[in-house]
Amino acid sequence: MKAYYSKAYGNSEASVYGELPDPVAGPGQVLAEVKAVSINPVDWKIRRGDARVVTGFRFPRIFGADFAGIVRETGPGVTAFSKGQRVYGSKSILFDRGGAMAELRAVEENRVRLIPEGMSFSEAASLPVAALPALNAMRKCGVRKGTEVIAGGRTGTRDKTVVEVLVTGGTGGVGHFAIQIGRAYGARVTATCSPANAELALKLGASETIDHNAVDLFSSGRKFDAVFDAHGHMKIWKVHRLLKPGGAYASTLFIPPPYMAIAVSQVLHGRKLMSANMRSLDEDWRELERLCSEGSLRPVIENTFPLERASDAFDLAMRGGFRGKIIVTV
Repeated sequence: MKAYYSKAYGNSEASVYGELPDPVAGPGQVLAEVKAVSINPVDWKIRRGDARVVTGFRFPRIFGADFAGIVRETGPGVTAFSKGQRVYGSKSILFDRGGAMAELRAVEENRVRLIPEGMSFSEAASLPVAALPALNAMRKCGVRKGTEVIAGGRTGTRDKTVVEVLVTGGTGGVGHFAIQIGRAYGARVTATCSPANAELALKLGASETIDHNAVDLFSSGRKFDAVFDAHGHMKIWKVHRLLKPGGAYASTLFIPPPYMAIAVSQVLHGRKLMSANMRSLDEDWRELERLCSEGSLRPVIENTFPLERASDAFDLAMRGGFRGKIIVTV
């Protein structure tokens, strides 16, 4: 099969587009013909070698956790899927060298789902690693459909209170999903982005945009019920300046040990710090699919590359400045 893979840690110079042996579907696995793969920061960080202590030194290594495709065959014991079905899913590449940037991928059946009706392969592939943390961030901050934030993520039933949420990196891979989810749940979303992307952020559902290069949020005096740092770049010790009493902060990167979270929360006067990790329970997937089916959630895809140009896709992902998701088609 054709694949984009690394022969050593590094950037484009260490990776190639070439032939590798076809994988086979083992017990409990689905073998999918890959049609689309989404690039996430974890992909280029692993390619560069940032996590080599965890990923080890065995090569070749194929990149790509999130994918969509068609079931070619199923392994022994698989009952939920059959040949020809359109599926999407995600499997971490931290411990698995067989990523999705290839013509074929074998993955456990509990890692894939049927693609919702009307959704393209590229749209489905863009969801897992980006949309699930966005959904989880809203949940942890107390922003849920039909509820309101009262304090520290607690929920109530008063109808007239509007939850104010700040989303940083509002038009990025995770942030653009967070805007849509927050809006769908009735929150008033303020998004940080460049002036060039302000129109897109408003179209996605933001009520207001802030130019992150022109405004120092920490000295602005603005306060929010919740802050979702979709970039993961905020200075944690300053976050309390943006939060109302009892407010909540979630980040894609910040994962404090319990003792640290308690200590920091006390320093920040009861304001909560949480990680927007990629929880992937069945109820989470079903909620994303529901939002997509009703038109409340739609991926932004402005950059698509064929597999043979995956190196160009990685270069763009590392440079940043793009909107929405980057997709590699197979």
